[in-house]
Amino acid sequence: MNPIRIFRHDSRVGAGHFIRTLERNKFSYELVAIDQGEPVLTDINNVSGLAFLGGTMSVNDTHPWISEELNLICRAAEKNLPIIGHCFGAQLISKALGGNISTMPKKEIGWYAIEFLDNDICKQWFSRLPKTLDVLLWHEDAMTIPSGATPLYTTVHNPNQAFTIDNIIATIPHLEVTANMLNDWLEVYGYDLVPLSDSVQSETEISRDLAQRISSMHQLADVIYDQWLSMLDAEQNIL
Repeated sequence: MNPIRIFRHDSRVGAGHFIRTLERNKFSYELVAIDQGEPVLTDINNVSGLAFLGGTMSVNDTHPWISEELNLICRAAEKNLPIIGHCFGAQLISKALGGNISTMPKKEIGWYAIEFLDNDICKQWFSRLPKTLDVLLWHEDAMTIPSGATPLYTTVHNPNQAFTIDNIIATIPHLEVTANMLNDWLEVYGYDLVPLSDSVQSETEISRDLAQRISSMHQLADVIYDQWLSMLDAEQNIL
């Protein structure tokens, strides 16, 4: 049984609903806590997939482990190993595959509607979901879509919100977030909401109808996660 290896970059930006999904489907996993100084594990012969979580840093920062993770993603992609990334993790994937990461003119924080794009993959994956739904965004860097990848959804403030290529999925929205996680972010990182704007919501607005919003967003998360898990070798991962 080969586990899914999850890279965490911030102790408060955990895997949330992603781990719930793995446990519900009886997939094994292991956590690499970069935030606690654990090294980037480069041996990918004993894992069936890689997952990269969010963080408060930029992919363009000079932390040595960032370049190590970028190199790891390149190697894993060459070996056709399934990879998934959330927010900062999605930007890592984009950069590793030749995309660009740059600071946005304005931050995008809060619940914003995504619109699915008109392509065959979106029609196949998202046909049973509403045409638009609200997702949680919390980022100030934007990624470009790597060459050969298929974009999945967009928002009014940032057109490049997600993409897939081969057995790789990258998504800027925090599909993994739970209510407890988000309440913690608002308490610890609430300073990030200043100044408010059309692309940065207030704490009151972000907290409004939280249970319903997260439940709705997890419909999309479940589709994304199920698609990615189907790319794994199930026989190697089922407990």
